[in-house]
Amino acid sequence: MINVVVVDGFSSGKFVAKRLSEKGCVLMHVASSQALDSYYYKGFDYSVYERILVSGDLASTVASVECFQPYFIIAGAETGVPLADLLNERLQLPYHNDFDKTEARRNKYDMIQCVAQAQLSAARQFAAASWALADTWIREHGRFPVVIKPLASAGADGVFVCVDRKACEVAVGKLLGTTNKLNLPNTQVLIQEYLAGVEYVVNMVSLNGQSLVTEVVRYQKQRTKEGGILYDIDELIGSDSAVYPVLVDYTRSVLRCLGIRNGPSHAEVMLTAEGPKLVEIAARTDGILHPGVSRQTTGLGQIEAVALSIVEPEFFSQLLARDVDYRLLQHTYNVCLINRSHGCFYKDLFLQELLKLESFFDVVFYVENGQSLGVTQDVFSQPGTVYLVHTDPKVIAADYLRIRTLEAEGGYLTVG
Repeated sequence: MINVVVVDGFSSGKFVAKRLSEKGCVLMHVASSQALDSYYYKGFDYSVYERILVSGDLASTVASVECFQPYFIIAGAETGVPLADLLNERLQLPYHNDFDKTEARRNKYDMIQCVAQAQLSAARQFAAASWALADTWIREHGRFPVVIKPLASAGADGVFVCVDRKACEVAVGKLLGTTNKLNLPNTQVLIQEYLAGVEYVVNMVSLNGQSLVTEVVRYQKQRTKEGGILYDIDELIGSDSAVYPVLVDYTRSVLRCLGIRNGPSHAEVMLTAEGPKLVEIAARTDGILHPGVSRQTTGLGQIEAVALSIVEPEFFSQLLARDVDYRLLQHTYNVCLINRSHGCFYKDLFLQELLKLESFFDVVFYVENGQSLGVTQDVFSQPGTVYLVHTDPKVIAADYLRIRTLEAEGGYLTVG
């Protein structure tokens, strides 16, 4: 029996927990806080866990976890990364990341500073606790757009692309003094130069400092009128793509400088005219992953790879020794639903239309029938994700356009 503690086993972490349970692990769940947003508990399965704990007093949490005698402690979602790092440090477990870089793996200012100090390409940036300080840097920077976001957040929460000083002032005003979706106070804002290029995701799983690439994904995003970021399409690319080695080599260097030695990592990298530059990286699995899609498209995927690194490390080492990280068996889009008007959610007719799509694989809704639905502002207010899989990318592209047409027609809305 392998005892595993999962801290905040939400988002795609719930699939990791399920896979570990299927492989015979005994699991304990630790919620990092009593005040986590209800968004995280959607689809959470208590049944895979032998023990459940909500962390309050740190000493009591450490004592309870130590009593469980875990071999591994992992973060299931972004909210759980700091506590997982701390518990690993207290219990001195071998499957851990460098504790002296734990803050740099969460604080986005420290993260980019660390990358720049390692002589890797990085965005120019500034952290400010007031509009006056932010305005001074913005004036000196002298170029628009700029990106303004919290020092620690996830899912494009509080991220604004600002095209002028007025937009910057509004964004800073919206962030300072508020609490983000990670339940962290926004006491400062991060201002960064806008990185022009194509954004990619590089997902890896590491074991003892060696990393296996499980997905490289091309992002397509949209902007709100206020400059906020909306996720649109995640498109998996093949390891034979010309940009693949450039992105992978850069990301491996980022992992080394940020001390990510074990477990999953999810990096967002902008491929600019000057080369790749880190947007941000997280020491957890990619939140939008679907294990069934991974089986259809690469035969592996990050979720399965994490489980293998824990339960079957010898086999995982064999995967590391392969000449090719993965081969693209089929093409896929993860399509993030973007609601454009107010109403009540009603999935049945929309689902009937989705089932007619040739590339339709699955859909995950984050809201219930009859629930009031507002205009999508970020990942936390998306109605759901549609997963498309097919051998022909043209079929997927056509089905994507059909989904957006259905949305424009109010396909899952009734007027409230």
